[in-house]
Formats: sequence, C-alpha cells, structure tokens
Amino acid sequence: MLQKNKKIDYIYSVELAFKIAFLLLTFATFNTFIYLSPVQPVLVKICLGLGGIALILRAIHFKEYIKMPYWFVLAGFIGSFLLSIFTNRQYGRMTDDLKWVIWTVFLFFLLYTVRQKTKEDSYKKEFTLIAHVFIGCSVIEAIWSLYLMFTYYSSFLTSESGEMLIAGFKWGRLWGAYTDPNYGAVVSVVAIFLCIYFFMQRKLPGKLLYGIAMLLNYVYIVFSDSRTAELTMIAGILSYIFVYQMVKRKGVKKILLSLLCGVLLSGVFLAGTTLLKLEYNVKIQKEVTRIEKENAKKNQKNKTNAEKKKEQMLGRKKDIENNISNGRLDLWKSGLEVWKTSPVLGTGYNSFIPYTKENVEDTYVVNNNQGEYVSLHNGYVNILVYQGILGFLLMLVFIGLAIRYYVKGFASIQKEDGGYLAVLTTGVVIVACSMMFLLEGVYTNSPGAFILWSFLGYLMHYFYSKKEEK
Repeated sequence: MLQKNKKIDYIYSVELAFKIAFLLLTFATFNTFIYLSPVQPVLVKICLGLGGIALILRAIHFKEYIKMPYWFVLAGFIGSFLLSIFTNRQYGRMTDDLKWVIWTVFLFFLLYTVRQKTKEDSYKKEFTLIAHVFIGCSVIEAIWSLYLMFTYYSSFLTSESGEMLIAGFKWGRLWGAYTDPNYGAVVSVVAIFLCIYFFMQRKLPGKLLYGIAMLLNYVYIVFSDSRTAELTMIAGILSYIFVYQMVKRKGVKKILLSLLCGVLLSGVFLAGTTLLKLEYNVKIQKEVTRIEKENAKKNQKNKTNAEKKKEQMLGRKKDIENNISNGRLDLWKSGLEVWKTSPVLGTGYNSFIPYTKENVEDTYVVNNNQGEYVSLHNGYVNILVYQGILGFLLMLVFIGLAIRYYVKGFASIQKEDGGYLAVLTTGVVIVACSMMFLLEGVYTNSPGAFILWSFLGYLMHYFYSKKEEK
C-alpha cells in the first residue's frame, strides 16, 4: 500500500481502520438515536481496540513519527491534564477523567501525528477516503433530520442514565437526528467545503452528486438556526478564498478583490438563511406545537420526573430567547470566577462540577434555573478552567508554533496543491472558530475534533515533506 515493507503496510492498515472507525464513532456519538442504541458502545470498543493496537505499533516504530512537529508540546498538555486530575482526585472523578486522557491521546498521537516518511500522495488518498466518509455521514444525517422535520417529529428522549436528549424540530429550530443543532450545523459547514473541493475536480456526473450533498447540508444549516454555523461559514469562505488565491500567487489586487467577493458571498449566505428561517421555521414550529397540544390532551396523566425535567428545559428556552448570547457570556464569566480559585492547575474536567459546588457554590454554572453546566460553551475557556494556566499556555504555545510552521512553509506550496491546502486549512479554521462557542477540539469525540486534528496533521506533514525535498 504505502511501502513494500509488509510491516509498514500492516501498521498503515490498522491506523486507517482506526481513523474510519473513530470518525464513525464521532457521528454515532452526536446522533441522538444511535447514541441511545447498542451501536455506539460497540463502536467505542472497536475504537479502543484498534487505537490500542495502533499505539503499540507506533511505540515500536517510534522513529518514524518522532519528527512530527511539536508533538512534545501536546505531550506536555496531556501531562498537564494528568496533573490536574491528580490534584482534584478527592472529588472521585479520576476514572472518568482518565478515560478522556485516552481519547485525547488518540486525537494527538493517532490523528495529528503521522508518519513523516510516508509520501504526500499517500496522505492525499487517505484524505480523499476520509473526506468522502465524512460527506456520506453528513448527507445521511441531513436527510434523516429533514425527514423528521417534514413529519413534524418533536420529542424528548431519555437515556438509561437519565440523560435528556432532544430529537426532531423543537423551539423553532431543527435538531433532527443530532444531539445538538450547533454541532450538526458545523458538520454541514465542513461538508460543504469538502464538496466544493471535489466539485471543482470532478466531471459533470460527479459534480451533480456533490451539488446535491451541498444542498442537503445547506438546508440543514438553515433550519438548525445555528449562529455558530453562520459565523464558521463566513470564516470558511474567507479562509478558502484567501489560501487558494495565495497559493496561485495572485497579485494583491486580485486577492483583495477575491476577498471582497467572499464578503459579498457571506452577506448573501446570511441574508438567504435569515429569510428562509423567518419564512419556514415559524410555520413548522406552529404545526409542531399544534400536534404536541393534541397529543397532550390525549394523554392526561400525572406528571413523571422525566416530564418535570422537560418543563425545566422548556423554561430554559424562555430564559435565553431574549439573551443575545444564549447565556454564553454568563457561562464564560462564571468559568473565570471558578478559574480564579485554582488558576495554575485548574479543576479537572469531570471534577469541575463537584469542585465548583464546594468552592464557588453561588456561581452561575451550578446556580441557575436550567441545571448544571459541565461545559462553558467555549473550548478555550474550558481548557483554562479545567487545566489552569499551565494547560492553557501549553495549548497556546502549540497553536503559535503550528501557525509559525504553516506561515514559514507557505512559500513551498505548489500551485497544483492550492485546493488541497485550502480545504485542509478551511477545515481547521472552521473548527477553531466553533471552539469559541462549543465544547469542541478537546474533551470530546466529535466530528469537529476529528477534522481539526487529522487535517492539521495532514497540513504539518505536507510542509515537512516539502522541507525534506529541498
């Protein structure tokens, strides 16, 4: 496959199998129905098995990965995570946190870290396969979600552990099959740019398929009513245009003109989604509400605990509908209040709630009308609070070094690779932007986290390979 050496072929096969299984797991985890089914735990076990084997093989052949840029900073970040867990061990959440250490190791050392001696063409082929699996999953999710919307499905579902999940069309927005419309909409944004990349490469029959995939994902974005998706779409448009034009060595005037076109395109996108939402989301919600009232009259029973939880969630809708940040500013402020009580090492991830209850019991994240917030709805603030200034600085150093490596290697990009580098960069930019509003990138097995670390790994490998060629 990649090399004639059978050992290397075997390692590559295991790694590729892990990546595909892990990508499927991320979609299963964020699909309400699959998450509540026996399928998701099976995928977890498959990923743990393949990931464990892949890590052992990499440890044996560590010399082939040791030159990956800045892996040691990520290792330091994991060390910081372990230190935070140990420091907060009295809250009894070490086991849960150690599980996330394993998944973080997978993100950093099985997705981001790649074999430096492997030829660039091999990773381009791998990217093509991964991208099509991603597009395929996004299309299935979009079709599934739109079907639920057109059938006016709206429901609260409860897991065996008592976790409340929403499915269908609720509160004037499409959750669909996703556990959260914001994550689902960001998936659709990434899928659209992947489709654009392959659309430009294929002939007419293929273009039609990618066009349909783009349309389905765009429609999901519209009805999801996700402002996070709208912002990441704008960031993606500008990123893709800028990188593509820079690689093509266009003049300053052409680049500025292209960016201006990107701004105009962003305006059209925002206007279009806004008009469609105003026209259809309200109508669909009225019909959903009518059906819910009719069902409620048919089932006049005593309220169960589950129904009371539903009312609390409905109360949350009323509380946030007049808040432009959907309560995020309150969460960020509260997170900083908690961080000040443990600024160096943080609270740990799963120990965050018990730590907060003991040390800052009056703060918003545990003292509000909606319930306790494990996440602060900002990936960067999460790092600061969970791992303190130590973990935050390590991640900041990694980001800075990665950007410098990218900028220094930009001149080595070949013109024919403009689309490839543009779509990889855009994927990273989209997820990095979504981290401003979601639990994304780390502490989660999401499609976005998969895109962030795998695409960043492909980028670093590209620049390293060009550097070696020189």
